[in-house]
Amino acid sequence: MKTRISVVLVLALVASLAIAAPKAKSIVTVRVLSAKVMAGPKFIGPSAGSVSRGQQLTFEEAKGDWYRVTGAYNGWIHKTNLTERQVTLSSKPGGEGAGAASRDEVELAGRGFTPQVEGQYREKNPNLDFSHVDAIEKTSIDPAELEAFVAAGKLHGGAP
Repeated sequence: MKTRISVVLVLALVASLAIAAPKAKSIVTVRVLSAKVMAGPKFIGPSAGSVSRGQQLTFEEAKGDWYRVTGAYNGWIHKTNLTERQVTLSSKPGGEGAGAASRDEVELAGRGFTPQVEGQYREKNPNLDFSHVDAIEKTSIDPAELEAFVAAGKLHGGAP
């Protein structure tokens, strides 16, 4: 019984280290195309601003899955938008050798549908109608209106 408890404690310690938040004042990098830095640790509410892939922020503290950061904007960002590694992309095709791109780097590079890629796609597919995509990209919702909608509908706003 004692051995079983020891094994469980060791496994719990290893698991907690694997998902531990970064150390205070460490640098984290935005890994998604763009993400909002929120005024509070929740998805719905006022935004402090937007950050882009590759931008670096300073980690201050964690509250559940939310990290309080400082940098371009000060506020809270969901941990899934960040990586603790500094991201440098390799120009080597196939990612072989010393300059090989890691899984995270490849994921980071693959997230963007850049204007150049879109232009090439439009050239190859001249009969496609992009008007709906363009309209969706231009859609913006006022955070205060969204928060009022969530409150009126008694929806859960993302923070416990």
